[in-house]
Amino acid sequence: MKKSILAKAASIILASSLMLGMTACGDSSSKSEDNGTASSAAASSKAEDKEITGKTETWGVFTVLVPDGWKLREGDVINEKDPNYCSVKKSDFSYFDLKSETDEVSKKQYDYNKKTYTQDQKDLPATKVGDIEWNGFEYGGDLNKGFELYATVNGKNIRVSSCGFKFDSPEAKVVLASIKLS
Repeated sequence: MKKSILAKAASIILASSLMLGMTACGDSSSKSEDNGTASSAAASSKAEDKEITGKTETWGVFTVLVPDGWKLREGDVINEKDPNYCSVKKSDFSYFDLKSETDEVSKKQYDYNKKTYTQDQKDLPATKVGDIEWNGFEYGGDLNKGFELYATVNGKNIRVSSCGFKFDSPEAKVVLASIKLS
């Protein structure tokens, strides 16, 4: 009887941990592929004495640095050909989702995420990284850190959702500074 109760308790704790981890970071689909959209020139940047190198890749409206060992996932789970969406993924739990959306969709998703990701949430001041001035918030502690940003570039609304990184991390600085929209 004790074994049965312990086994059930362990199962509930494990299931709860997995559910919290997945909801904290949103989509965790594992499809990643490199279809040769990488430019031939390797890019490198230095942030806080941590050199991050990679290749500049283009998908749809986005051009972005994909660090070495990471993948660019094109489109999204619903539409893998969507030129307004891509992810720069270190893993299923560490990534940057880039989205070009209408003003209405962008505001609705941003507001939803702001209500959802509430652990240790703090607003970020307007901050220019590269050529883009970002607004947004970051959330979470060491295990479920992330941020949500929005900006307008060339008349297009863009939103970046990150899981696994703080806004001031070297990886975030390098990836955000590399984003270009066509």
